[in-house]
Amino acid sequence: MNRTATIDLSSQPKSLLEEIKLTINLGWPIILSNLTQVSLPLIDGMMVGSIHNDQLAAASLVMNIISIPILLCLGLPMAISPLVSAALGNTDTKSPLEILVSGMFLGGLVAIGFALIFHFGSGMVYHLGQDAEVARISEGYLVVMGWRLIPMAIFSSVSKFAQGLGNTKLAMKLNFVTIPINIFLNYLLIFGFWGIPALELTGAGYGTLLSQLIALSVFILIILRSDKFSEYRTNLKSAFHLKWSKIRAIIKIGIPIGIQLSFESGAFALSGLMAGWLGSQQQAAHQIGFYISSLTYVVSMGICSAGSIRVAFAFGKKDWNLIHSIGKSTVFLAVLLGFTSSLLLIIGYDFIPSIFTSDLDVISIAKIVLLLTAFFQLSDALQATSIGLLQGIQDVKIPTYLSLIAYWGIGIPTGYLFAFILDWGIAGLWTGLILGLSFNALLLTIRFFRKASQSKAESLV
Repeated sequence: MNRTATIDLSSQPKSLLEEIKLTINLGWPIILSNLTQVSLPLIDGMMVGSIHNDQLAAASLVMNIISIPILLCLGLPMAISPLVSAALGNTDTKSPLEILVSGMFLGGLVAIGFALIFHFGSGMVYHLGQDAEVARISEGYLVVMGWRLIPMAIFSSVSKFAQGLGNTKLAMKLNFVTIPINIFLNYLLIFGFWGIPALELTGAGYGTLLSQLIALSVFILIILRSDKFSEYRTNLKSAFHLKWSKIRAIIKIGIPIGIQLSFESGAFALSGLMAGWLGSQQQAAHQIGFYISSLTYVVSMGICSAGSIRVAFAFGKKDWNLIHSIGKSTVFLAVLLGFTSSLLLIIGYDFIPSIFTSDLDVISIAKIVLLLTAFFQLSDALQATSIGLLQGIQDVKIPTYLSLIAYWGIGIPTGYLFAFILDWGIAGLWTGLILGLSFNALLLTIRFFRKASQSKAESLV
């Protein structure tokens, strides 16, 4: 294998500390890459917010509409990393590019479907009980952001391909370059310069779409031309013929991942809606907690992806002893990160809300939310990490059912019970989310180690 292109996934760490270092080296670029992807729509909102509050409200409306389609478009490509890494573990250098092509095809196909729905169904914004001017502004932005799903899904496929090879820094670098390009294009298209008309929020959409297309084009060119990926291009013509076996493998893993992400995102979206039933101040406090927990979740997702890639490589080798070892060190790292996040939130809960608002009533409520968010951290880190480890051994069906039970059988109903029946308010909603996440974290962690231990014992017979 060309080690200039990858982190050495086949190395055998001799201690827990070495295990953790290897996972961190693989995971930190993924964390930064995820943060830059999350920042693109935030940049749109920040830049148009200077025009009028209606522009910002319209941007928020569109992001709420397309949040679940985004997760479904990203779910299929997430199957690429463990499949590519498992192929390498099986010393198969032909399959990775075939997996990539199949993933690009599937991800692009799903994204095209959603893009067409938003293009021809953009009038939905007038039927969601929104302010008429906000709906009018959001319609064009919805159409453009719908088409943006296509390069986003394909970029994610290429990114997961490189990450599956152990090269997690390339996507990070390209995402970092995308940010200044996006800001420059947004500035031109939102406010209008050099003969370009001021397109306001729709211009922000075009800026994000164009910057994503530029990043995708550069990424594909690197994969096709760089020496770092040359050993995977030995059968380039054959790789571009779609293989049903690869498509089926991606669907088998990717669709449950997308559904799983949608269960979680949908639960948080509904909890935000229920927070609004309690009043605008409770809703604002809830949103502050959501922003903070989203940032810490990105860190957990980086560890999740790194653990998944490493476990998948060992799974390709059928080395269950290594799988068990990687699992222990990754869960230990998740617990460490969870406790650290909790400690930071407990230390900072008194002043963090003031970063977002000057309303003293909102700040008072948000302090309670952030303390609950602190208890949330360990469960969140554990469930994200365990999901990644299970994806690495291609176990995704049962975890999807467990997520459904956790979020929609426990989290939402108990949150409603505590918030509205027992009159706990916003604290009740977050208590429900904590219970749901804790259930998910416990059962997913137990499931991984039970499967790893059983398979380890069977391999020794």
